[in-house]
Amino acid sequence: MLIKEKFAQKNKKINILFFIDYLHYFGGTERFLFNLTTRLNHERFNCIVCPFNFNQYALKIFRDAGIHVEPIPVTRIYGLSAFKQASKIRSLIRKYNIDMVQTFNIDSDIYGTIIARFSGVPVIISSRRDLGTYRKKRHLMVSKVINKYVSHFLAVCDAVARRLSEREKIAAKQITTIYNGFDFADLAKVDQQRVAELRKRFNIASSAFVIGNVSHFRPEKGYHIFFAAIRKVRPSIPGLRVIAVGAGEPLFSEFKNEMEKEGLEKCVFLTGYVPNVLDYLSVMDICCLTPVSNEGFSNALLEQMAMGIPVIATDVGGNREAIVHGESGLIIPPNDVNALADAIMNLYKNKKLRKSFGENAKRRVESKFVVEKMIEQMEQFYREMYRKNCNGKLDFNGESVLSTKSNALTV
Repeated sequence: MLIKEKFAQKNKKINILFFIDYLHYFGGTERFLFNLTTRLNHERFNCIVCPFNFNQYALKIFRDAGIHVEPIPVTRIYGLSAFKQASKIRSLIRKYNIDMVQTFNIDSDIYGTIIARFSGVPVIISSRRDLGTYRKKRHLMVSKVINKYVSHFLAVCDAVARRLSEREKIAAKQITTIYNGFDFADLAKVDQQRVAELRKRFNIASSAFVIGNVSHFRPEKGYHIFFAAIRKVRPSIPGLRVIAVGAGEPLFSEFKNEMEKEGLEKCVFLTGYVPNVLDYLSVMDICCLTPVSNEGFSNALLEQMAMGIPVIATDVGGNREAIVHGESGLIIPPNDVNALADAIMNLYKNKKLRKSFGENAKRRVESKFVVEKMIEQMEQFYREMYRKNCNGKLDFNGESVLSTKSNALTV
């Protein structure tokens, strides 16, 4: 029996259950989770994704990639319905012998943590991927209790880690920062025929200057600042083209109607959601990222930098950690239309500076923010969490060994 126990421990995989509030389209969190669950070493880790709100399109993308998805609809995290669904989740935890639960977003942090705690999951990880602007007073009050059950917090950048420490009084030793990573193999997927079609669709002449923005249409993304700056620079940039890639009602329709009323529809294009964003980036001369709050560490920003596109970004969240101001891009104050307009004109007038920023930005991503490094750090993090919190410990090669705290006798 003892030999069997040793063998089971040695060959055990770490079973991780990921709770996520929404799985509808591929925003930053969804993309991170997709990359993570497809790239973790499947000889060492079993991954199960449990979304609470979802659509079949997103589920299919995950499942087609071989990811185990167990959707459980939860519209509200309190009430009789939530209680019934909690029973299903507990059964899921028991069925797959879950070692770790990792939560994404507010409801998962609260609801998922409570269920994991009372189901006896040894490791509970709370992933924080933004500055928590949408966490209201009631969320923070509940978090004071819930956070006691969290084994560790995972921040997407140092700015998020600082915010978590300051706002929720989490000790620095309980927070680990792991940045997003870009997969340079994706650059080979750029469809040059599609790029040519986009140039024709947006009427981009060889002399045109194309400004891009890739963000969801939400208040915190600062599109009102972006379009205000576009209005200021338009008279000074002949052949100006603006491409805003992203979706989100009602702001998307509101801005689209504004552009049409102002007669800008021939130079300003709002694309909505697109699955092949790199094709669109290929026609842009510069990109702007203009959040006014709640930013984490932007995947879109990494994509733009990896493609060698000079970027102007507001000093919110982890943007300053990605860009070295004046070397690989420009950092400007948030909510400052004039600063954005000046930065755009600076890059428009200086082709040499654009080239330098783009080259430096690509090198910075290659050296610091590649997906392989992200996965390596995540695997190391999981092994460490398992080592500290579970009976079975892992050695530095990732192999399981019996804990010295085990009651079993050695042979």
